[in-house]
Amino acid sequence: MDMDICLNRHTAGRGLDLPEFAGIAATAGFTGADVDLNWAAIHGASALADLYSKHNLKFGGWGIPFDWRGDEKNRPEGLATLDRHARIAAELKIDFCCTWIMPSSDLPLHQNWHFHIQRLAPIARVLAEHGLRLGLEFVSPYHLRRKLSHEFIFTPLAMLELANDLGPNGGLLVDSFHLHAAGEPMSVLAKVPAKQIVLVHLNDAPPVPLANLEDGKRCLPGEGNIDLAGFLGQLKSAPYTGPIAVEVFSDDLRSLPPQVAAARAFAATHKYLTTLPPAGN
Repeated sequence: MDMDICLNRHTAGRGLDLPEFAGIAATAGFTGADVDLNWAAIHGASALADLYSKHNLKFGGWGIPFDWRGDEKNRPEGLATLDRHARIAAELKIDFCCTWIMPSSDLPLHQNWHFHIQRLAPIARVLAEHGLRLGLEFVSPYHLRRKLSHEFIFTPLAMLELANDLGPNGGLLVDSFHLHAAGEPMSVLAKVPAKQIVLVHLNDAPPVPLANLEDGKRCLPGEGNIDLAGFLGQLKSAPYTGPIAVEVFSDDLRSLPPQVAAARAFAATHKYLTTLPPAGN
């Protein structure tokens, strides 16, 4: 399976500016890196294109540039910023804008569903105006599902329903850790249309009962017990052709210099991927 393996800032380089982050991603061996469109808005689309071309990197994912959950009075300014970012993303074909959804709330389920449509549908419309999609990430660990008063959706097909309610450009960010934590079989991905898989996160989980999984304690690919071969096989069959970002929340990685953490993440991922059967087998 040919894959664009990208570095995610939560794995390494979270505090670096974009040129430094792109540099450590390329030096470590990654073929892509997540994107900071605020940097591009300041320096220009061509500067972003030149930076990634210089490092022979492909574009990874990017996020909504304002707190869409916060005070509504800030929404007009936030949507204007999003529009500027979306123009650049459309010009460079970076169609990987995503956000995550908390799996519990102090609002009952139906009220919370309405809240998410109210806040996210305008964002989806701005992206749609530029031919871009919005991916929603289902978040599944049990401790987060029980953190607030009411459980919210945490499975891929339920999240797909919410994405569909946002408009025709709604889709999913599919994360191997969250799919595992949800207790879903990898085959459930066959029910998600390929065009609605906006972005993919790759990581692994320690061998503990699902109810004991903690969002902030993940493993590098191949160092846990998730069926990543099945996960990647489903993506291949879809087929999904976008970036696959290595996103690992780990105290061990955070304790390392960014370039060392990036190198360790790539080495583990590359080692695991070499164990997979060749494409077509």
